[in-house]
Amino acid sequence: MSDFLPQPQTAPLAFELRGPEGGEPLVLISGLGSQLVFWPEGFCQALEARGFRLILLDNRDCGLSPRTPGEPPTVAALLDGARGRLAYTLDDMAVDVLLLMDYLGIGEAHVLGNSMGGMIAQTLALAFGHRIRSLTSLLSAPGTGWVLRDPAALARSMTEEIHDPDAYVATQLEGYRSFSGPHFDEAGIRDMLERCCRRAFYPRGRRFQMQAMLASPDRTERLRELHVPTLVIHGRLDPIAPLAGAEATANAIPGARLLVLDDMAHDLSPPHWEPVAEAMAALVRGEPFDPP
Repeated sequence: MSDFLPQPQTAPLAFELRGPEGGEPLVLISGLGSQLVFWPEGFCQALEARGFRLILLDNRDCGLSPRTPGEPPTVAALLDGARGRLAYTLDDMAVDVLLLMDYLGIGEAHVLGNSMGGMIAQTLALAFGHRIRSLTSLLSAPGTGWVLRDPAALARSMTEEIHDPDAYVATQLEGYRSFSGPHFDEAGIRDMLERCCRRAFYPRGRRFQMQAMLASPDRTERLRELHVPTLVIHGRLDPIAPLAGAEATANAIPGARLLVLDDMAHDLSPPHWEPVAEAMAALVRGEPFDPP
């Protein structure tokens, strides 16, 4: 990727701004198929209370952001490796974020990425580290080899064409239940999914995103050359992205901090909002953080 990118005349991604004007800019990148409303209100408030100015975004092929023309690869094609024409990679998704920063006139920002969003955030920091004040990789890994080891888990993470939003919500809710931990917030997740469907119903886009993840190489060795203040946060109970991937990320990045929450799985439930927000604030302040 080049540092010499054209100045965008229009926003490359759908976005929302919230939090104190003049606060520390923080870009939040959500995971596979997750719109910007994925981020819980209570978590956003916890970040705002610590002085962050939030930039929430929809990745391409999600929410109100641009959609890739043509048909995405089928779940069967993704599972057997015959993925068809490659539409884009995580590198391209990282450039989307950088172009959004340019559009908003943000020279440097902190970046938080969840799951696939963590992979995009890592890619962004590797390519444009001089624009990244800090990196927080949440429930993520340095490559899909650390995550998608079970074909059945991959199949459960995808959704074939479902044209009924109610059926989609029911299917996704059970998916969240299967990989969330003991603090599964059923009411909160249902509300989030219903708001997503009302805002933009486009479940097929996640298959383009999954193809981009699978086509992107492992970043472990490249991460050893990253010199950005980094926080890696993971749940010990995560069944989608095992803890080993987070440990590999933290071990690779010089000086990275690793926060493991024993009662966390592949979710961001209410009990974790304050500890995660405080750990991020401590990273920005350059202060030590004692996990709960």
